[in-house]
Formats: sequence, C-alpha cells, structure tokens
Amino acid sequence: MAELPAPSLPTGLTRWLGRGTWTVLDQGLFAGGNFLLNVLLARWLLPDEYGAFTLVSFAALLLVGVVHTGLLTEPMLVYGSGAFRDRRRPYIRLVLRGHRVFSVAAAAALFLVAGAVGLAGLHGLALDFAALAVAQGGILLMWLLRRACYVHVRPKVAVQGGAVYVAAIGGGLVALQVTGALGSAAAILLMGSASLAAAALIGVRLGLGRAPGRAPTLEAEARASHRAYGGWATATGGLEWVQGVLPFLILPLWHGLEATGAFRALFNLVMPVMHAYGALSLLLVPTFVEALRTGRLRQRLGVALGVVGAGTLGYAAFTGWGGAWLLERVYGPAYTSYSGLLWLFALYPVVGGVATVLASVRRAQERPRATFHARAGGATVMATLGTGLIWAFGLLGAIVADLAAALAEVVVLARGAGATTGTVRRPEEVRAPGGDGHGGRLRVLLSAFACSPGRGSEPGVGWGTAREMARHHDVWLLTYAGFRKAIEQELAVRPVPGLRVAYYHLPFEHPRYAVEGGHRTGLAEQLHYYLWQLGAARVARRLHAEVGFDLAHHVTFVKYWAPSALGAVPVPFVWGPVGGGESAPRPFYARLSPSGRRYEQLRDLARALAERDPLVRRTARRAALVFATTEETRARIREMGRPDVEVRSGIGLPEEEIAALRSVPAPPTAAPVRFLSIGRLIAFKGVRFGLMAFSEAVRAAAAEGDASMDGAEYWVVGEGPERDALAALAADLGLGARVHFTGHVPREEALALLGRAHVLVHPSLHESGGLVCLEAMAAGRPVVCLDLGGGAVHVPHEAGIRVPAETPEQAVGDLAAALRALATDPGRRERMGAVGQAHVAAHYGWEHRVRELAERYWEVAGRPRSGSVHVSVPVPDAVPV
Repeated sequence: MAELPAPSLPTGLTRWLGRGTWTVLDQGLFAGGNFLLNVLLARWLLPDEYGAFTLVSFAALLLVGVVHTGLLTEPMLVYGSGAFRDRRRPYIRLVLRGHRVFSVAAAAALFLVAGAVGLAGLHGLALDFAALAVAQGGILLMWLLRRACYVHVRPKVAVQGGAVYVAAIGGGLVALQVTGALGSAAAILLMGSASLAAAALIGVRLGLGRAPGRAPTLEAEARASHRAYGGWATATGGLEWVQGVLPFLILPLWHGLEATGAFRALFNLVMPVMHAYGALSLLLVPTFVEALRTGRLRQRLGVALGVVGAGTLGYAAFTGWGGAWLLERVYGPAYTSYSGLLWLFALYPVVGGVATVLASVRRAQERPRATFHARAGGATVMATLGTGLIWAFGLLGAIVADLAAALAEVVVLARGAGATTGTVRRPEEVRAPGGDGHGGRLRVLLSAFACSPGRGSEPGVGWGTAREMARHHDVWLLTYAGFRKAIEQELAVRPVPGLRVAYYHLPFEHPRYAVEGGHRTGLAEQLHYYLWQLGAARVARRLHAEVGFDLAHHVTFVKYWAPSALGAVPVPFVWGPVGGGESAPRPFYARLSPSGRRYEQLRDLARALAERDPLVRRTARRAALVFATTEETRARIREMGRPDVEVRSGIGLPEEEIAALRSVPAPPTAAPVRFLSIGRLIAFKGVRFGLMAFSEAVRAAAAEGDASMDGAEYWVVGEGPERDALAALAADLGLGARVHFTGHVPREEALALLGRAHVLVHPSLHESGGLVCLEAMAAGRPVVCLDLGGGAVHVPHEAGIRVPAETPEQAVGDLAAALRALATDPGRRERMGAVGQAHVAAHYGWEHRVRELAERYWEVAGRPRSGSVHVSVPVPDAVPV
C-alpha cells in the first residue's frame, strides 16, 4: 500500500509563520538586551541615578526617535513594501543618507541641551545628555536597519544583528561594573556602541554598504512620499511621545526621581510583551499592505487579533500573579513595596496588543491621519486627566493615567477599523409597526443594550420599556445581539405590533456571547458595553438615515458614566433614567471584604475618570431630556454641567406580573418569621449587614424573653463571590441552621420563595434600581432597607422601614430593631404589605410608567400631538456598519 503523504500547512501560511518566528526572535533579542540593561542598572544604581538614566535614555531618546521614525523609518516600511518595492535597495540607501543628515542635526541639538542643563547646575544630567548626543546616531541607525530587514523580508538578518546587540550589552555592562566605571552616562554610550555594531552587521548582510549612485527621479519621488506621509507620522509619533513619556517627566517634579525609577522598574516587567507587539507590527504592516493588494485584509486581521488575544491573556495573568515574586528576584528588595500595583500593570499588554494590530491596519492603508487621531485621543487624556492623577496620586496615578490614555487610543482605532468588519443583525421577519403612520404615533429609536423578556434588572427594564412603548409609538429597538434568541422566542409566542428589532455585536466576538447570549462580568462587561456603544452609534445613524426618527431614547444600561450611541444621532433624545451616582457611605468601606473595598475604590476612581470623558459629556450635553434614578445621580450629572435633570425611577413590573404577585397568599402568621434577601452575593449588596442585624435581633430577643424571634430564619437567595464569606460569617455569629443559602435559582422560583417569606431585607449600600423591592411590595411583603439609593426612592415609609446609614454599627443596630419590630407585630406587616401593593399598582406598572413617558415624547420631539402624520418606511433586513 502506498504511503500517504504527511499533512502540511499551506505554503503561504508556512512562510508567514516562519517569518513570524524570526520576527519574534529578533524583537526578543532586542528587548532582551534592553531588559538586561534596565534590570541591571536598576539593581546596581541608586534609584535617583536610575531615574536620571530613564529621563535621558528613555524620554529624551524617544523624542528624538519620534521625529526620526516619522520622517524616515515608518514611511520606509510602507513605501519600501509598496511603491518602491521594485527599487528597494537604492531607495533604502537614500533613506540612509537622510539618516546621516538627521543624526548630525540631532547631535547638535542635544549638545545644546547638555550645555543648558550644565549651566543650571545639574552637571550629572548634563553629562548624560552629552553622552546621548554621541550615542543617538548609532542607536537610531540600528532602529532603521532592523526595520529595513522587514522591507527586504529578511527578518533572519535582524536576528543576527540582535544577537550582536545582546552580546555587546551584556559584556559591556559586566566590564563597566567590574572596573567601577558604571554610571548613567557610561550606560548610554554602551547602548550607542552596541547599536552601531549591530547596525554594521545588518548593513553588510543587506548589501547596503556601497554609496548610492545618483537617481534624481527616485530621489524626487521618495522625498515627496516621505514629505506627504512623514508629516502625519511625525505628528502621530509626537503625540505618542506625550502619551508614553509624560509620566516620566511629571513624576520627578512632584514625587522625585525615585518615583520615576520605580515606575520604570515596574514597566520593565511588561516590556518583553510590548516589544513582542512591536515585532508583530513590523511583520503586520507589510503583511497588511499585501493583503490590501490581494483583497484578503479581513482574513489577515482576524488571524492577527486571535494571535494577540492568546498571547495577551497568558502574559497578563503571569504579570498579575507572578510579578511580585519576579520583582524580588530581579531587583532584590529595592522595589518590592510596589508589588501591589502589578495587577494594574497586567492590563498593559491587553490594551497594547489590540492597539498594535489596529494601528498596523491603518498604517498599511496609508491612512496616517487615523493613527494620528488615535494618538491625539490618548495624548489628550494623558496631558489633561493624566497630569491631575499623577499630581494627586503619584505612581498609582501614573499607572492609571497611562492605562486610560491607551484605552482612549484603542477606542478611536476601533472606530476607524470597524467599517471593514462590523455587521448589524436583524430578525429575518421584519415586523411592521402596529400603527399606520397616522393617528399620533412618533417614530422612536430605543437603544437598550440589555433587553430580554422574562428577566429582572437591566434586561427587564429594556424589554418592558420597548414592549409597552410600542403601544403608543412606532418603535425601532437597537439591542445587543446576545439577547436575540430570547427576544425572538418571545415574539414568536407573543408578537408585539409596532416593534422592530435591530441587533448589533462587535466584530470578532466569540459566538457564546454574540449568538448564545453568554454573560460577561466585571471589567470585561464594562469595557464591552463601552465599545458596543461606539459601534452602535454608526448603526443608529444608518437607521436614522433610512427611517427618519422623530426622537431617540437611551434605556439601558442604566448608567450615567458611560456614553450613549444616541449622542451621535442628529435627533432629540431622552437619556435615562440613568443611575450609578450612588456611593457606599465611606464609614462602611472598612467593614467590607478586601475585594469589596477594592471594588468600591476602583468604582469611585472609574466614575471620576468617566465624568471627564468627552463622549460622556457629549451625551449629557446633547440629550434633550435627562432623567436620573436618584438624587445622588442627579447631583453628579449636574456637576458635569447639565443642571436640568429630573428624578424618575427607571424600573417597573408588567401588569400581569403585578397581578400574579398580588395573588400570592401570605404565610401563616403563627409560623416562625422568615426574612429573605434576594440578589447577587457581592459586597455592596450588604447581605453581611443583614446577617449581623439578624444575629443581633435574635440575641436581643432571647435576652429579653421575647418569643417573637424563636425559630426565625433568614433565607439568602442568590450566588456570587461573597457566598463563602457570608456562610462563614453566619457560622461565626452562631446562627447555624437559621440561615439558608439557596444559591442561584430561576426567577420564578425566587418569587415563589418570596411568597413563603414574611419580610424582605434589602440592605444594599448603593443601588439605582432595586427591582426586588417592588416585587416584594407587590406580593404584600414589607421591606426593610437602608435609606440609600433605589430603596430610598421606591419604598414609602408606610410600606417598609428605611434605616439611616451613618455608620455600620448604627445601621446594624437599627436594622436589628426593624426586624424585631416586624417580627413582633403581624398586624403591622399586613398593613405595610397592603400599602406596598397599592403603591406598586398605582405607580410602577410598565403600562402606567410608559404611558406617562410616551406623552413626554411629544415635548421632546417638539411637535404637537395632534399634528403628527407619518408614512411607514420598511427597514431592510441588514444594514452594513
């Protein structure tokens, strides 16, 4: 039998992977040499001396390198692989001639800086600048020739040069240390010498040693191309320099050179992966140029993002978990006190990898303006918000500022790249509006990122508003594609005349989110929501161009500190009700778990940063009508410069659900009283305070001979990261079998458990909604809650007990007293339950709430109700983003 040939990869993919391996190895050698240099200097020099080295060799060198790269190196990568690919070698010789002119001019400028610094009395720093004036020519030459290897598609030559560089750096450092000559100026000169040796080898291997002959036509074409591209590239590089280097310049002004040294020492741990991304970009730009020429850009982009995503997650986890150990092993005890900041540094590779791929696409498209705009966004964030953070928080502020600037850059780049990859998905059946376009119906675009039938919280708010609003107006619902399955199943059983649905998901999302409706949490959820709004803005504008909406309404997320897609649509729009301005009282922070405290602190910081986001401010400024869920949120939106904010609840219940809950029978009065809490078991939900209050109430009743708490139970319904800690707390409090943790149960089962309980306990520290409070009141159950956030808005005094939250001790004591009061007096529970049922029926039915809002739409649209005449326009099945 003939032997079957072994399977093999396609030739093109094999070649690309081979080049990619050499590319990563090249960047690894280059990064390894610099990593070795920085680590040993950080270990052998004093922190302030290492800070001085960082200021010169990093900040000043990068500034010179920005101009050099913009004028020479980056245009060479694009045009050497494109317009001049048939005249590659003479073209690169012309670029080298430009390098010689540039390096002479840069040396003169740096010597002038050294003289000025010396006159100011900073003699050590002056010597460093003089050393850089001598060394920068060799350093920049190596940068240029390493990239020339990729124009020639010979990354193996770059690897050979990198090996020479690493050997020279390592040997030189040891020699300087042994002879006692090691210092910041000597280290800079060593960088120049090692770079020059590597550049010489590369130049010989590429055949660039001969002097270029005169080629007037090529010279004129190259000069014109570099002038056209180089202006944008240099400006972009300058903004990149501002974004990347500003922390190193500002930190020593307010916090000393030691802080600068610590920042650089921590930064060294993520530099290997950032250098790997630099290597990837060297390979990606020529690859994307070729892909554009052959029409395969989308395929190449998808592969690149997949490779970056896999590498990013692994390295981020290593930095977060293993970085503290590595700090001690690499630097000794000098920087171990900063190990707590490494989890923030772990986010650098995540953001940097995506930015690298997106920026490479824009460069390959010869669209330097797009990368300029992205860098402008990042530099603006760093120069404004970043400066304030560094001044206020020092090293921590520098890390947060750098991350915020990088995220801004990614957002802008994603908007630029989305035109080639985004899609809008619609149901195959487009449902016609219930009205005929006459009789007083407006055309309304609802943006509800979270929207799902039969669910509570945000998805329930989105669906309840859309379903009921379609009774009054012709509604187009724009929502996340992950909710499509649930919505289509509901519409198949219970059609909603007057409602059309458009679905959108971000490019390259995993199907388990975009199709199957998987659930994100934490930072991933917040970042996804932000990016979704940016992509959905384009969808909303397209829909408006086709339909011509009278107004738009942002429904979910109910969050004031993120932008809305509707801010980009040229129609009046309603924002909210939005919440999120509520905060846990500061005295309670100390009583939270460590993870709970971190969450609250990060949330406070995130809100403060987001309130300065230009897109969030544009949303607040553009809205024709702003609703806030609570007074706390109204106050924060007013501080953003929007004074006319109305307080309005953002939650409600379907009329049929109110009727069903109203019919739930009360538990027997003679039975032991049962208290119930429902919700995710996370710190700010405050269940720990409910347990502490229950324990105190049981002990106090036993001490006084009060039998009302005999056999009393506390049921906790829900799941979350605090469950184990809460179970341990219940055991420590001696509650034993009195406390029952049910875990996560379906909503119908949770409501059934509510029917078997006597009192709902909802000690949430901040919450704009609190839908479970409405459900409990609709079922005739009194509510005990803290007088904060949604509870303070939704629960009247006659339907429950709202407890002040001044200190944890006071709140627990007052909660305990409230539990005992309701346990002792069944008649009071019954009266409160009746008031709660009437209150919910009168004010919180979706039909009632949406009818009021539908009337306000006429005011927002600026049109008299009786004069509206519309003609229905069909919406196509799909609109390309």
